[in-house]
Amino acid sequence: MTTILVLDDDQVIADLLQTVLTDAGYDTLVAPDLSGIPENTSADIVVTDLVPVKAYRRETALEWIKSIRARFVDSPLVVVTAHADAAAEADLLGANAIITKPFDVETLLAKIDELLG
Repeated sequence: MTTILVLDDDQVIADLLQTVLTDAGYDTLVAPDLSGIPENTSADIVVTDLVPVKAYRRETALEWIKSIRARFVDSPLVVVTAHADAAAEADLLGANAIITKPFDVETLLAKIDELLG
């Protein structure tokens, strides 16, 4: 079964993503940040908010994405964020996709399917 790791410090969004992804047939792991994930955990794809970024700063977002990439080297990375500036800089951040909040569930699932495809 395909495993999706969800990193979001907003419990409502984390619960929503877990429900949507589980209902779509994915094994879903959820944590507020990387410290809640055991070292030996693997994921086929990572869906994350820009967790440490409260007011958007490119440097902080880049550090967050770099820390995820270091841990999940071969996993595609989808950023789901309310930061419009992050969406405008998708190429600079190094994510495979950026989806803005509020997000359409079907759009998110289609992007995940495309990246896993």
